[in-house]
Amino acid sequence: MKLPQFIQRRSNALILLLVYIFLSSILAYIHENKNDSFIVIHFLLILSTTSCLFLIIHTLIKSRRHFFVVIGTLFLFLFLSEINYLIYFGEVISVGVLDSITETNSYEAFSMLKPVLFITVPALIVTVGILFIYKKFITVKFRPILPLTLYIVIGSIFIAVNTNIQNDTHKDYRLKLLILREFYPAVLGNIVYLGVTSFSTDIYADTSEIEVFNDAIILPPKNVSDNLVVLIMGESSLVSRYSAYGYHKPTTPFMEEIFNQKNGGCIINNSHSSASFTRDSIPMTLSFNIPESNDNLFNNKSIIEMAKYNNYKTYWLASYRQSIKGPSNAKFGFIARKSDELDFTDKDTGGSYDVNLSKLLEKHLKKDSVTKKFIVIHLRGSHQPYSDGYDEIDKQALPDAENYDLTIHHTDRTVKAIYDVINKYSSNYSIIYTSDHGEIVNLGHGLRKGIDQFLIPFMFISTNNRFDCQFIESFRSSNGYLSGLMNKYILSNLLGYQIDESILDKEKNNDRILLPDNRNVLFLDFLKLNKQP
Repeated sequence: MKLPQFIQRRSNALILLLVYIFLSSILAYIHENKNDSFIVIHFLLILSTTSCLFLIIHTLIKSRRHFFVVIGTLFLFLFLSEINYLIYFGEVISVGVLDSITETNSYEAFSMLKPVLFITVPALIVTVGILFIYKKFITVKFRPILPLTLYIVIGSIFIAVNTNIQNDTHKDYRLKLLILREFYPAVLGNIVYLGVTSFSTDIYADTSEIEVFNDAIILPPKNVSDNLVVLIMGESSLVSRYSAYGYHKPTTPFMEEIFNQKNGGCIINNSHSSASFTRDSIPMTLSFNIPESNDNLFNNKSIIEMAKYNNYKTYWLASYRQSIKGPSNAKFGFIARKSDELDFTDKDTGGSYDVNLSKLLEKHLKKDSVTKKFIVIHLRGSHQPYSDGYDEIDKQALPDAENYDLTIHHTDRTVKAIYDVINKYSSNYSIIYTSDHGEIVNLGHGLRKGIDQFLIPFMFISTNNRFDCQFIESFRSSNGYLSGLMNKYILSNLLGYQIDESILDKEKNNDRILLPDNRNVLFLDFLKLNKQP
């Protein structure tokens, strides 16, 4: 017996609604914050907004107006792109990823084209398929009033919660956006977050000098004998791929020689970065920024400003691929733009490879007669795509090596070239080589899981006997690791500043890292959770 048509329509609508709720419950479970004391409420809110999103997309696609169909198709494509991201990386899109999208330069954005295509192309194909199926075979229509009303109600809850949040101007809007993403994790929250933050990098635009020193700094600074302090900051460099640390291929023969103890150098074991994104890691090296807050970035002098206060001329030298223009790279660009000299290699004159940074360095050392200099050299390093990070010389040296290992070998040659220039122009110097973060090889960094994105090299050499290997070891935490959070204190000492021991000990033994979802956790806890079998 055939059911009446209206009953059949209602039956089909109910089945489709149950499918939407089922899919929404899966996504709500994935997005659920397991540390939230209101797990059930959080789950139900996400379930509600995601179910509403399904219904709204359905309604838009089934509309007779082309404009609404286009909007619905766009939302469907973005939603499927988020699903593909989850499948590709094994996790949902984090705040760190969104921040990096809005605070990157054109080269780094283009370098991520391959994984973006892996995510968006299948999403586009599936979107077209679903659109065809819905237009040809799905006759169910929903009234949009209920899902839209629920969306507005939950949005009202968001506004009500935000009226009770009082924070300083540098973080208030971001905290509100994070709460919005908690309520609307699918599509809408990410769109709003990207839209607002892409126009909010003006908080990094002020390059006027900050007058206040961090509480850890003891004044006045001393006039140290080191004329030249150089920080070479690598990129995406995994320590276990360095022959200097035991890797089976000779990827770092020059660094092994330069930083050998017989030469007065130090190859430091068990070092880790403070974050897995450049935008977070470098500010925690060159300012008193901490995982819990960005306040010190705006309220305390950076290491560059401290160097200038103690009569060092400051330089920021980098590959053109790490260029800082306007709001791009905004967070660490806020620090870099405080330098007396901000200079990049020239793409048109062979500056594509890091090894040419030695020529840029020599240009400045040759022309500047000032005695005291603090120089930050930011490498392109081993950032994806790896094929752009090495040349023919590296391929000839390691003919059977994979691309990532060749980038490490190129970094080795770069450090050697920089070291030779430094020795040519100075006899009093201290050099640190480390990396902003590590790398999960062939996958990337900035992910919620994976210890390799935090494990980095740390090498040091100084002509000043007071700054020896034991000096570096004194910053090691009681857990046995040297944290990237200690870089600022090491550099402060090298530049003539003394540190309040009580503050230093507290920071040293509170070894935490910042994760891409803006959580900070103890490094050992993260290490245990992500320990490879």
